[in-house]
Amino acid sequence: MAIGDIIVGLDIGVSKVSCVIGQVNKFNEIEVIGYGLSNNAGIKKGKIIDPQRVSISIKEAISSAEQISELSVNSAYVNIKGLNVRIEKLIIESEVEKPNDGLSIKDINNLFSKIQISTQLEKNEQIIDILPYEYKVNGRIYKEEPIGAFCKSFSTEVEVVIAKGEYIAGVQKALKLAGLSLDGLILETLATSNIVLMPEEKEMGVLLVDIGGGHTDISVYKNSKIEFYGTIPVGGDHITNDIALTFDITNDEAEKFKRQYNLAIMAMITNNHDVKLNGKGKNNGGEIVKCSDIVQVIEARIKEIYQITKKLISDNKLSGKIECMVLTGQGISNIVGAEELAMLTLKINQVRICSPKLINIIKPQHTTVFGMVRYISSLGISKHVNSDVEIITDPNLKEKIVDAMSNIKTKFSNIFRKSKNIDENY
Repeated sequence: MAIGDIIVGLDIGVSKVSCVIGQVNKFNEIEVIGYGLSNNAGIKKGKIIDPQRVSISIKEAISSAEQISELSVNSAYVNIKGLNVRIEKLIIESEVEKPNDGLSIKDINNLFSKIQISTQLEKNEQIIDILPYEYKVNGRIYKEEPIGAFCKSFSTEVEVVIAKGEYIAGVQKALKLAGLSLDGLILETLATSNIVLMPEEKEMGVLLVDIGGGHTDISVYKNSKIEFYGTIPVGGDHITNDIALTFDITNDEAEKFKRQYNLAIMAMITNNHDVKLNGKGKNNGGEIVKCSDIVQVIEARIKEIYQITKKLISDNKLSGKIECMVLTGQGISNIVGAEELAMLTLKINQVRICSPKLINIIKPQHTTVFGMVRYISSLGISKHVNSDVEIITDPNLKEKIVDAMSNIKTKFSNIFRKSKNIDENY
């Protein structure tokens, strides 16, 4: 990345669309110059069921970011979740085209082409990213692209991120309806881990559990590599729904109680007082329950998420690789005791929670998309990462330019016509 380069990221979630426009500053860091947020209702169970509604949400989020940044956005990167992704590990060797000149960017690109050919794809699948973890040149290991190294051949260990073509088509359609093109799809855990995980955690072995509104992303990193990534269709919104169904109250009231009695363990209650429910109907109000009844519902759903996580870890034989655990996400960040319940359920001694509030960005809802922009900016020099933007200081400048060009064209046409008449009369 160079100073001034601009990246646009879109986090298209179940309930919201978040946009961040980032620019590389003189310290080679991402500076947020625009951001936007909108509600979304066009996605269910990891599928875009209504591209038109999603496009409206995208337009709203992009528009807010454009106004702040004074840029016109034509393309963006979009996140993709585990429900629509699988990862394949490969070790590929490639020849250097001109050994006496040193390894070049072209050699790296040739290697990536080889990886694409070697990857086994199922019907309608597409490669959306290639994650090289290390390069091996003359027996020496390089973490970065070894541009300039003198060698006849080199190899790399990569993980190929493969996505469902159906989801990609849905994203492209929604973006097209919003007047945008797709720069690329970014695996969500790469964005989140870029923000919430420390390098030493990735090295020693960490379980990252990101509990969102409608789903939970589960990732395992070891030796700075992603060992596992999966998604389960359960999240914080299910806690709200459980409370609403259990006590026959509205989702708004259930959400209020979830935030008010935000405990993950019943034993942490210090004052088990009465709670009055409003109920849904006129004759249903006035029922009294204990706050422990509400906490019990919260505890049950969080414990279920942990138990599913534990089974996934066990089934994939990853238990021995995990030394610590990090919890994050809007669905868990405000619930007290989430770490303690995780320790008890998953038998992991080191558990911490990373609240988006601790991250120095505009709003917690922008955590994932900010992580995307930062991740993209860190990609190797062989990859093009810029988004397509235009500098627009006046929101109506595009229309003014078009009108001005039209007027100029008309004037020249009139001048030409008059000149032609004069010539003919002469």
